[in-house]
Amino acid sequence: MPSPALRLPARDSLRFEAALPLYGHELGPEIDPFSAGLGAFVRFDHFEFVGRAALLKILLEGPARKLIGFQMTEPAVPRAGYPVLIDGQMAGTVTSGMKSPTLGSFLGMAFVPTQQAIPGTEIEIVVRGKAKQAIVVKRPFYTPAYRRAEPVILPQPARMSDLRTTAVSL
Repeated sequence: MPSPALRLPARDSLRFEAALPLYGHELGPEIDPFSAGLGAFVRFDHFEFVGRAALLKILLEGPARKLIGFQMTEPAVPRAGYPVLIDGQMAGTVTSGMKSPTLGSFLGMAFVPTQQAIPGTEIEIVVRGKAKQAIVVKRPFYTPAYRRAEPVILPQPARMSDLRTTAVSL
């Protein structure tokens, strides 16, 4: 059985490349589901629940911040808690970051103001006291091959008799 020191980074790399949230980092009592990109899982039409009014307000007004993915353009490992700068001003905090074992680049996730959560936006991550360049990218970072594959489209027969011919030729 691997030691706990090896299990946590392994788990983190698996969930991180798929941009899955981790409680205490991208999820928590102070993080609403719309900011974390999980609004599709909130249903208002089934029943009343605690916090419904607050979530409806966020849905209607839009979240003040959003969870982004970013790629470092300078070699540096972004870690949870590192500051995010936009135009030299504090704009957010890194929630997770590492060197991606599959993609080989330095990636991270952070909460930033919604207006700056646009892919292509240039940001800076303060790593060990030095601002390092990064760029906002789409999440998830890695898409498995079975999701990237183009669907197989069979030729559409014009008549039912063509259907038998198409099926036999396949």
